[in-house]
Amino acid sequence: MKKNCFPLTVIAAAFVMLAPIAQAATSAWTIVDLGSAHNFGTFALNDRGWVVMGNKILSPGAGGYTSVELASSPGSSGLRLNDINNANAAVGSEYSSEGARGFVWQAGVRTNLPPAKNYLDQFSAEANGINDNGQVVGNSGDYAAIWSPNVTGGYTATTLGWYWEGAKVGSGAGVSINNAGAGLMATVYNQYRPGYTTGLGNGISILGDGLVEWPVGVDINDRYAVAGYGTYNCSGYSCNRPFIWTSGDNVAFLPLTPDPGKPYNGRANALNEANDVVGMGWYGPYDARAVLWSASSSGWQEIDLNTVLPAGSAFYSLDEAMDINEKGQILGLGAVHGDWQPHAFLLTPAIPEPATWALMLGGLAWVGWAARRRAVPGGS
Repeated sequence: MKKNCFPLTVIAAAFVMLAPIAQAATSAWTIVDLGSAHNFGTFALNDRGWVVMGNKILSPGAGGYTSVELASSPGSSGLRLNDINNANAAVGSEYSSEGARGFVWQAGVRTNLPPAKNYLDQFSAEANGINDNGQVVGNSGDYAAIWSPNVTGGYTATTLGWYWEGAKVGSGAGVSINNAGAGLMATVYNQYRPGYTTGLGNGISILGDGLVEWPVGVDINDRYAVAGYGTYNCSGYSCNRPFIWTSGDNVAFLPLTPDPGKPYNGRANALNEANDVVGMGWYGPYDARAVLWSASSSGWQEIDLNTVLPAGSAFYSLDEAMDINEKGQILGLGAVHGDWQPHAFLLTPAIPEPATWALMLGGLAWVGWAARRRAVPGGS
């Protein structure tokens, strides 16, 4: 039975998880150049530091990163990988004139996901996200779907087609899935509300009318928080406002501080279990910057990741943050000296200094003492 309190293990984990992020503005970070990311449209990172980008899987080792490139099938126009879980299982889609084919790739073995017919009368399936239980979210035919591993070694699909106030939810694509099996829908036609669902007929719509136009959800975590962005009219142009949604009508628009007189314009791309959000913001003409947003007692804090770029790095600008893991590592895109092509980077926060660890441990000791006092009859 659930209790209305956090176990000490959860509190301890939260301290460990949040500590590196809290040090972002003051501690030294390290950065790894993962190589050219030219024409790679998809990027994802797991908690073990494995990376997928485009059709490549990059795995860390003692000598640096090793890259494996997935080859396309004969007759295919190409494939891309979209996500990777903590078991290093990656999901993606391959495209041809006959439609899309979603698949799971792990340890050199590819397993195709069962497709469904779309409006073109083609069998189609696209895989966009995978959780640590091996469940995959994407779209099958014309509807969002979740595929779950079955006893035969294959996958069983559940179509996410349900209704909310007359709008058919799931007629778009599933983009992310948490470990509880909640699949996030990027858009909900025809009212463009992102939502998530754990199955047929059981869903939640995230944004109401009037906040932004065409809100898009991009990532969901195990706390059911959703990061995304929506468009709004900025002096006759379409700009984006990044947001985080936590429950009900609790939508927080994430801060950006562009040059004076410039429109507020940026987007969120991912979040972790600490609700740290990463993305990008336009700080001026041709001035895109990678951004990290973290919650604090005074509200949401915006960190331009260029301010923590290690001195002497090959990178001279960090332009967009694409993903963040539970260690606080950030995967993104930036520019390096001597190459006009964008490069992928992995930015790692420093381990907290001894004084910080002492403060954290002291806080945990106090929490443990307080919990013990409550457990003792007569304790206050």
